[in-house]
Amino acid sequence: MALLGAVSCKEDAPLSDDTKRTILIYAVASNNLSSFLRDDMAEMISAAPAVAGLGSTVRVMVYSVASQSATEATLKELQKNSEGEWEFKTIKNYDRDTYSTDPDRMREVFQDLTSISESDKYGLILWSHGTGWLPNFSDHGKDTGASVPQRSFGLDKNGSTSDYCDIHELAQAIPDGMFDYIWFDLCYMMGIEVCYQLRDKCDYICGYPTEDWSTGMNYDSTLPMLAAPVPDLTGAAESFFSHYNMSGLAVTVTVARTAPLEELAEAAAAVYAAGSRPGSSTGLQNYSRLSKKGQELFDFGQFTERYLQDDPDNPLITRFRAALDKVVEYGACSVASFDGQYGTPFNPEIYSGFSCHFPGTAAVASEAYYSELDWVTATRP
Repeated sequence: MALLGAVSCKEDAPLSDDTKRTILIYAVASNNLSSFLRDDMAEMISAAPAVAGLGSTVRVMVYSVASQSATEATLKELQKNSEGEWEFKTIKNYDRDTYSTDPDRMREVFQDLTSISESDKYGLILWSHGTGWLPNFSDHGKDTGASVPQRSFGLDKNGSTSDYCDIHELAQAIPDGMFDYIWFDLCYMMGIEVCYQLRDKCDYICGYPTEDWSTGMNYDSTLPMLAAPVPDLTGAAESFFSHYNMSGLAVTVTVARTAPLEELAEAAAAVYAAGSRPGSSTGLQNYSRLSKKGQELFDFGQFTERYLQDDPDNPLITRFRAALDKVVEYGACSVASFDGQYGTPFNPEIYSGFSCHFPGTAAVASEAYYSELDWVTATRP
């Protein structure tokens, strides 16, 4: 188990018990995950009695496309019914003419959230499939012409078509400063490229550089921590990690602060400029089981330090490690991996909290797209 600065997040925030907080779980389950969303919502209902202020100062909402056959999307709120029992009540319906992975729909839901539930603080949990920066092809059904490669969040299946959201679009859809944290409860999104793209959107980004089990986060334990006036993101991450690791299952999780990401980019850029890109990926810890070459996701810290592997005492490495420590508030990695569990074990000592792409290994179109990422332009001008 690798623990990096295991402290509670935002401890010095000047918030009180009467702080109004709303959590939105934006779930795209119109795929093979629909049953798992129902299970997670049941866990939230189970956790409701332990959520301080729920129904008064705290509101929990789920936007979802509940299944591939769903005729509409819904925004539901966790409320008490007439018998005093917690349940999810539909407060708005949306048509399915617009994909839930379309940034136009995301903006619509975010705007509705602020009008329906005026709060001091908002938290966002993104729930679906994810592939990090890696490309897919989507035009959101708008027939915009030539397909554009997408780094994807979400998978919205409607009939015979599938739709995804790229990271540029996601960043454009999320209002600056609306959410104090974003938690990716889906696979592969804790890549340095993804987090840097969203650096101006929130104070903290949490998620997994690896796959995530279909059962996702253990909301029955984590929801009270995420809904607190000062969210205990580290506590939620510890609970998530233990939930799987204690059963011998593969798991990774990271809580990252966004404010120091610019400093980290500057430190990484200095290493890249002073050293040489590794000649191969041999020996690098791989967090991806995606099968095609170029889809690997390697440990970001290990990859970066390889640039100066012949000069490990270089002060640029010290600077890089210090900058990384400022960003990663908590990180944990199991020994068990997703590659046949213990077939190819993870080394928790290597775990830096982020994955990264090995440039030059993907298809030409993907590499061209990768070169436009903010992280790439910031670190390899």
